[in-house]
Amino acid sequence: MTQIPTEPPLYVPEPMTTTADKASTYRLTRDFASSSSSSSSQALVVRCTGWLVRARGWVSRYRYEIAPAAGTSTLSLLGWWQESIGATVSYGLLTGVAGAAAVLGLKYKNAPVTQAAAGFTVALGDIATATAFGPGPESATAWALTTGLAYWIYGPWLTAQRNARMKLHIDTVKAKGALPNALGLEAADPGLIGATPEETALRRAIHALTGAAPLDVMAFHRGEHGWSALVVMPAGRSTAPSAIISRRVQLAANLGQPGKLTLAQGPADNELVVKVSTVDALAGTLPLTETGVTTCREPVLLGADEDGQPIHLTLMYRHTLIAGASDWGKSGIVNLLIKRLNRCLDADLYGIDMKPGAPELGPWEPVMAAPVAKTPTQARALLLWLRDECNRRGAIIAELSRKSMAEGKGPVRKWVPGVHGKAIFVFTDELAELVRQDPGLAELYESLLAIARFLAIHFISATQQPSRKVFGGSTDARGNYANRLSTRAGEAGHAPFVFGQGCQAKGWRPELLDLPGKFLLQTAELTEPKVYRAEYVTDLDIAADVGFYYSDKADTEPQPALTDEPWVEQFALLRFPNGDLVRPGQWPDLWEQFQALGSATKKELAAVCQISRDTAMRAIEEWEKHGVVGRRDGRSTRYYAKPEEEQ
Repeated sequence: MTQIPTEPPLYVPEPMTTTADKASTYRLTRDFASSSSSSSSQALVVRCTGWLVRARGWVSRYRYEIAPAAGTSTLSLLGWWQESIGATVSYGLLTGVAGAAAVLGLKYKNAPVTQAAAGFTVALGDIATATAFGPGPESATAWALTTGLAYWIYGPWLTAQRNARMKLHIDTVKAKGALPNALGLEAADPGLIGATPEETALRRAIHALTGAAPLDVMAFHRGEHGWSALVVMPAGRSTAPSAIISRRVQLAANLGQPGKLTLAQGPADNELVVKVSTVDALAGTLPLTETGVTTCREPVLLGADEDGQPIHLTLMYRHTLIAGASDWGKSGIVNLLIKRLNRCLDADLYGIDMKPGAPELGPWEPVMAAPVAKTPTQARALLLWLRDECNRRGAIIAELSRKSMAEGKGPVRKWVPGVHGKAIFVFTDELAELVRQDPGLAELYESLLAIARFLAIHFISATQQPSRKVFGGSTDARGNYANRLSTRAGEAGHAPFVFGQGCQAKGWRPELLDLPGKFLLQTAELTEPKVYRAEYVTDLDIAADVGFYYSDKADTEPQPALTDEPWVEQFALLRFPNGDLVRPGQWPDLWEQFQALGSATKKELAAVCQISRDTAMRAIEEWEKHGVVGRRDGRSTRYYAKPEEEQ
């Protein structure tokens, strides 16, 4: 029997050769006299340690990839550990509460609450299933669904992180100055290699166009409809973003990438926004969407952008200019705005359509507050009435402001729909034709554009091109339009008439729009050029709002003769008993209410109109100069609005 030493040697020296200086060379050989069981145990420990080290490295390397699976597995294990009826009921109730919170988040359009509540709903549902069924196929199914959903949400973020790490690695190699053999083209021409094939193609295309490489590509995004990038350009005349935008066609040829290239000025002066759309998300007609909005104080839904996101337009306290060539959707956008505002309970609509027969606004006449103005005379009557309405509303705002200040509150500065009265929206189709037929209306129109906004009187004007002639020889009126919208323009030179001088160098190119209903929009919030498409209002959609008006009239009923009488009734100018016109400084708003009363004392007039007695007294003193008479009525004097022969 072999005796096992207490400390057996692992290796023993074996002499091999002896040199002249008596030095020996040894070969170490394994001593197999040691115990076989001890060596086997040590080998197993070594192998296990190696496996653990490799597993640790694998987990460390792929920690982001396995995080969702590890999380859902932990939830399932916790559920199995708590397997009981009570735990199932508790987690089921919590799942219901989280689901209700997600529904409320959707209802009130709160994205953070919706996302958080939906995540808790899925996680709690997984735990509830595990506590109810324990280890088994039911729990495995819930785990698989939860894990799949987690990776579906987590995947885009993980891809973005990978791209960022890859770009960081490439930038690090660039900074270290790698040898030409290592980086090839990058060593010979620095700045021409990007983190993605698209970025590389973009860098090379810009270099071929300008002779200079971009300083940096600060952001790169790839989506289902294409890709976009924010490029920082070096200083120079030929490398300025405006110069590159003007050479878009050549850059697209240099790029050699599939899709439609769009260029725009970036946030900084030396930044260029590059977008390549491989799929036209706006190629199909967008059907009309019912929003359920019943107040004009909310923005209206116009349509969608190239990424499929909805686009809303604020109309309150802003005039809107709609330009574009014929048959490219300009009138369709007007119909869409009328359709939206017709749902609003706090808005009145008026229209001016100078085309013979009013084909654009005429069908909407039943839902408007007055017949559509179809002649210059009718348009002048409407605009003069709007001027008087401005005076009336201004006097009310002044009186309300005085009372508010007397109560220690701030002044009243705007007419608020639903509080002070209704908002007014005036739609004008073919503004240029209106000015051509009556040039004198340009000055009145411009005056209303300047003073009417704070009184909640808004103009939505459509024209083919808002040139200098449209506004009576000046472009001052165009500056009053805070919302500027353009469908396809007939010529490249029309863009500055809508978006201002220098707009084309920044990417405002309406002549490049290729489908009816597509438009560019410039507002206080939307300052960068972007293509949108409006929802399409069909003839059936119009009939749904106004068809009842026409169907109520029997075909056998004799039609009334064409007359301007409705305009005389609706917009008849205010006159005093002696026939004089009521001027702006003669309290036209109070006179209108006084006419409705027929007669009143100073006290009654002040109470009905909610003004001070001093204001009522000064107004009546002015009116007495124009035929208003007063008679004693007890201890007071009663004043009459009609001439004596009509009393």
